[in-house]
Amino acid sequence: MRTFILTCIALLWMGHVNANAQSAADSELAEMLNSGDMLRLNARYPQLKDSLQVPMLVRLAEANLYTSFNQLDKAEVAMADLFAHHQQELDAQTQIGMSALRAMNFLNLGQYAAGGEIGEALVSALKEQVPFEQLYSLVFIERIGKALAHYPVPSISRPAATQSVPMRIDSVGRGQHLLIPVQVNGITREFIFDTGCSFGNFVSETYAQEVGLDIVSDSIPVSGTQIGYVKLGVADSLCVGNIVYHHPVFLIAPPNEAMDSVFTFDGVLGYHFIRDAKEIILDFENRCFTFPEKPSEEETNMYLSSNTPKVRIFYQHQPIDITLDSGNVKSDLGAWFKARFPETIPHDAQEQPLKRGGFGGIESFTGYALPEITFQLGATPFMLRQVEVVKETDNRLASGSLGADFLQSFKRITISYGKMFVKGER
Repeated sequence: MRTFILTCIALLWMGHVNANAQSAADSELAEMLNSGDMLRLNARYPQLKDSLQVPMLVRLAEANLYTSFNQLDKAEVAMADLFAHHQQELDAQTQIGMSALRAMNFLNLGQYAAGGEIGEALVSALKEQVPFEQLYSLVFIERIGKALAHYPVPSISRPAATQSVPMRIDSVGRGQHLLIPVQVNGITREFIFDTGCSFGNFVSETYAQEVGLDIVSDSIPVSGTQIGYVKLGVADSLCVGNIVYHHPVFLIAPPNEAMDSVFTFDGVLGYHFIRDAKEIILDFENRCFTFPEKPSEEETNMYLSSNTPKVRIFYQHQPIDITLDSGNVKSDLGAWFKARFPETIPHDAQEQPLKRGGFGGIESFTGYALPEITFQLGATPFMLRQVEVVKETDNRLASGSLGADFLQSFKRITISYGKMFVKGER
């Protein structure tokens, strides 16, 4: 929920990959790694693999691919081999970036102690050289890992049948939230369904007290409109209909007068549950979330970046990889869009003030409003109306995201973390 919550993890310091390539395949692989084009890398890697001559590149590619496409056990195997046999071939920046990626992967696997140890080592090595604004994500990893070191691995259990729960759509400011019923400790509240919440679940302090979450840490740094601190809580389970998610974790936000005056919330259902549910259909015709018994098979058009999904859409037949943030009440486009497609902004367009809420308060920006614009998801067109294009390049909105209005432009939309795709039906 980039607009109203935070992005917890920002992996920095990823260096330039120099393959000292021995083949055209190695050179192409290095170029794709440096460009970050994960969907192209995913498509090309099986074709290139037998021609690669630099083992370090193979492991680096596999580590990034498996992390991006939700194959976390395979990612750890690749990273373990990379550090055991090829660490000396990596420059310092890439070593730090891959160490951070491995630490976060351990947290996502529920191997908290291992992730915390790497986070602690990175913080210790960098704290005298790097400002806290760039270091906080590693401090996040260190403190989460230590606090949960003896906590069980999360897991999901569900009946062997398709499950559905009701959806409620709530108007908030310039857009809407999609709400899903979640039960914790016998109390059911509506949570925001949020692919942009990048770790566990995010809840208010009032809610945490009401349902009796166990607090295991009180100083976890996160970033939204500013860097601040939240508590970390745990519960035995949470339930969505008949689906039980065991050992969930919760980031607990303190009260914020500025945000509380705009809207109040109980909780946000985030990354780990959505990931482990594998596939969720948002059915706007019947106002429900459906969890199918049998997963669908579709072409991959989505990958994960710092635990948040990026989906490939097209504008004027050109591909765009953009964050899918269902907790964002309305889609917005970053400054890159104006730079890449300047003709979309009328010459007489007037800059206007924009406001966004998030963890820590409310920020002000400037930008432009497009009355309507049409993109494609695969072969299916969709239209967004009154879309704001942010002007500034140096802020947290610079990448833009597809929000709740994008999802509602389809009668049904499937989000699959099992097969890594998004498919809309008109």
